[in-house]
Amino acid sequence: MKFKERVKYAVDASVILKWFTQDRESDLEKALQLRKDFKERKIDLICPELLIYEIANVLRYKESIEEKLIIKAIQSIYEMKILMPVNKKIMENAIRLARKYGITVYDSTYLSFAHQLGCDLITADKKLFQKIKDLPGVVYIVYIEEIASLN
Repeated sequence: MKFKERVKYAVDASVILKWFTQDRESDLEKALQLRKDFKERKIDLICPELLIYEIANVLRYKESIEEKLIIKAIQSIYEMKILMPVNKKIMENAIRLARKYGITVYDSTYLSFAHQLGCDLITADKKLFQKIKDLPGVVYIVYIEEIASLN
């Protein structure tokens, strides 16, 4: 009996941040659906370790979120076991991509990470998506239904 391998997606901080700052978030339902599909083992999600720093930093500046909730959010990411290390090759490629597309090294790290691991990158960052949308394997969260129907 042959098992169907789950599709793996890299997601950036803009997607995961929606899970914790749900007020007035566009595409919240799609971000939550990704988390639900992951928890139900329908898909795999992976992220570079950089994500944990970005999430913690953004949440730190949200005065409406108590410190204990920030800590709980960070713990939940660790518990999901989606964080992976970034190696020299990923960083070298991230620097090239950042310069080529006029994006931050933070953003290009997610892109390089996804390319090295052979999976699509899902982002909810519209400005980033506009700069890299012509690259293969980059999915704006708005189009999640389209990729879900391919699985």
